[in-house]
Amino acid sequence: MMARVLVADDSETILLLLRTRLEMAGHEVQTATDGQGVLDALKGAGPKPDLLLLDAMMPRISGIDALRELRAAGVDVPALIVSAHEEANGASDEGLAISGYVSKPIDFEALFDRIAELTAPGPAA
Repeated sequence: MMARVLVADDSETILLLLRTRLEMAGHEVQTATDGQGVLDALKGAGPKPDLLLLDAMMPRISGIDALRELRAAGVDVPALIVSAHEEANGASDEGLAISGYVSKPIDFEALFDRIAELTAPGPAA
């Protein structure tokens, strides 16, 4: 199953690269340039993403802060945090239910495997 992925990064180059590679792999991609864009996208009408791919550090609202707001609002979409900084990868998830960390430069094969794991239909509860 291909996933609807909401990607947020303040670098237009990284956003374009992620969008291109994800779409080439068959995923539906929506982008945001900061955490506010993520919050706005999830408040809007239309299908919700199956996965969030959030840059840890962005202007206005970081990926971590956007996730904090989403979790407080009851949004339980799986989230991967992307960071070029190793220390961010070891950050406590503070009850944010972070599904994992992706280091820059991005290993796309590992990312695609992780997306498949996180968006695979689970057993009915």
